[in-house]
Amino acid sequence: MTADLRDRNIIVTGGNSGIGRVACLDFARRGATVSLLCRDSARGKEALKWIRGHGVSGSIILYVADLSSLADTARIARVLAKDNPRIDVLCNNAGGANARRKLTAEGFETTLATNHLSGFLLTQMLIPGLQAAAAANGSARVVFTSSLGHRNSPLDFEDLNLNTGYSTLRAYGRSKLMNLLTARELYRRHGSAGIIASSFHPGAVRTPIWGKGGILAGLLGLVMYPFMRPVEKGAETLIWLASSDESAAREAQGKYFVDCRQADVAAFASDAAGAQLWQLSDQLVAPYREPQPAAQAPQDEATPA
Repeated sequence: MTADLRDRNIIVTGGNSGIGRVACLDFARRGATVSLLCRDSARGKEALKWIRGHGVSGSIILYVADLSSLADTARIARVLAKDNPRIDVLCNNAGGANARRKLTAEGFETTLATNHLSGFLLTQMLIPGLQAAAAANGSARVVFTSSLGHRNSPLDFEDLNLNTGYSTLRAYGRSKLMNLLTARELYRRHGSAGIIASSFHPGAVRTPIWGKGGILAGLLGLVMYPFMRPVEKGAETLIWLASSDESAAREAQGKYFVDCRQADVAAFASDAAGAQLWQLSDQLVAPYREPQPAAQAPQDEATPA
């Protein structure tokens, strides 16, 4: 992709490593103002140093938030909304895998909170900025990093928190199914206002996630590592969906992609499942959309290039 991205505001979650970092570099090289959102300040600063070392013409700004916490996600969403009245692209890329089932302080299974609910809440709170960009430029884009792993298991709407039958692959796969369904339902609800939502599978990429899913995932990653694609290849579809020309972007509406081509989804990834997931997710994040009574000290860092 070579299009000039000057005057474009792009937000990337999980932008400190892997395909997110590569995408941030590409966008900043082409002149975009990039908001890089990650959990760890030190790693975020390392990513900024790496990106700047490659030479960028755009501004890149670091924001720090724990996306396993919905309260912190809501806090950073308010900061991002204030700093970016117009949001041209939101890349919901942050995610992780967990070897054992554990709950966040707010009572959610960690993979559910980090990989789905935080991105769902962040997107909802940034809708006004996306609508402003769509009004100004004809469209705005929201890209979700999903996975072929979405085929692992259909959703059990009675047990989104995986109280029973937890496994790393099941929790991760279901969260990636949620990403795909959210992209489709987001487009159904807001596509008429110019918000184009899509999702994609980056492929088996050489990223640190393989070491975070327990012994099985670690062994699988070790065996497959020589055959995995580099992060630059894994980032191609993300970059394409975020910055392709307008006609290609409109073809992406609500769809799922692999290697920049539309791909089939699991039979249980239905519109009805997407609508039900949206309704339940909306109920779960609703208490966090308004500022919490006990305000926390700001944790974001704005560090422009």
